[in-house]
Amino acid sequence: MLCRRIGLASRGLCSRSLSDQKPVPPPSSAVQEYVDNVTAGKDYFYNRNPRNTELLGYKQRVSGWTSDNVCTNYYNRIELEKTGKHITARLIHFESGELFTVSTREPWIRKRLNKTYDRTAALNVGRIMADRMKRSGINCAKFWDPLESTYFSAKTEAFTSGLKMEGVSLTEPLVYKVTWDIAEDGDSAHNYIQDPELLLEYLEKKAAERSAIMDQ
Repeated sequence: MLCRRIGLASRGLCSRSLSDQKPVPPPSSAVQEYVDNVTAGKDYFYNRNPRNTELLGYKQRVSGWTSDNVCTNYYNRIELEKTGKHITARLIHFESGELFTVSTREPWIRKRLNKTYDRTAALNVGRIMADRMKRSGINCAKFWDPLESTYFSAKTEAFTSGLKMEGVSLTEPLVYKVTWDIAEDGDSAHNYIQDPELLLEYLEKKAAERSAIMDQ
């Protein structure tokens, strides 16, 4: 403030001159790529979220067999474990494994419940599981109980009700199936799944063909 008043900053006599200021760091590659795309007039940019293919339904998952006892056709799966004293729920990713757990063994949950194994406990475990899922960016998952494949017990019904109350869906979107008839120039359909740019080019090509047919 003193340098500004006596005009020493412009003469280079102030110790904190403009040359001592730190240079502005360059933008990241993702930001620069987005700016370049906007400047070039492109109306899209690349989403670098690693879960982007899952959210779009392009990432293939293990379908398994109808006779399997274990549910394998999922991106995220919720498992419920009920014992005589506690209720535990787990969220499992089909590649990364267990993501997190909600249990009445946790002190801050246990001290707010009269019982840790009744329907009220199951309902609150479901609501807490849904809250943690939404904070993690997961809004849907498959629910699988190995001991109750057809009919759910009262505790299981209360648990699923808690999930639905907080806005979590127990069904996942369908997976986009890339068939072998899209393979061109010797490429296989597997390449379209592994390379999102090839898949984007294919979808743009099909959209252009569809619009050309509609214009005729």
